[in-house]
Amino acid sequence: MSKKIVVVQGSPRKKGNTRDMATVAVASARESGAKVMEIDAVDLKFKEPGCLGCQKCQESDKYQCVLNDEVAQQVATLPEYDTIVLSTPIYWWSYPAQLKIFIDRMYSLSKLADPENYSSALAGKILGLLATGGGGLEDNLDLLERQWKNPADMLGTRFISCLFPNVSSEPGFLLKDPSAVEKAKGFGRVLALS
Repeated sequence: MSKKIVVVQGSPRKKGNTRDMATVAVASARESGAKVMEIDAVDLKFKEPGCLGCQKCQESDKYQCVLNDEVAQQVATLPEYDTIVLSTPIYWWSYPAQLKIFIDRMYSLSKLADPENYSSALAGKILGLLATGGGGLEDNLDLLERQWKNPADMLGTRFISCLFPNVSSEPGFLLKDPSAVEKAKGFGRVLALS
């Protein structure tokens, strides 16, 4: 049975390096037999910018945000996949605001109100990160990686990442680098075969 993967596109730049590497990884995962869907978090319509902290999702037996908008609808589909990957550039040592809205709504995929009966709709799955940054790994992309790894651990998932440091903001920069393209292809294969 082939892996079902979803890549959540978080880069506001439609023709940027992050999307280029995600496109390469997605093609490689498909070539390796995976079924891959993409969600463009940047284009999703939302009623509220992020999680309101209302805790209604924690009071319900459903793993779903109570806000009825495109963000909540797409977040609710994540448990259908074997692997969930965030594709993002680093903006000020974090995620772009458009992606952070999506991430914060993922709170609804866990039940934290009762520590004795904690549960996660993503337990046993793989959470991945494909990220690009203008700086190096240390005190830059590693911070973003930890920001995704910590929730991955809490949600009971396995974490994998593919980081591209020292990336120019010039469109197509990474596509001209054969080692970067091969790295993205390798990540796609890992996603499909893990």
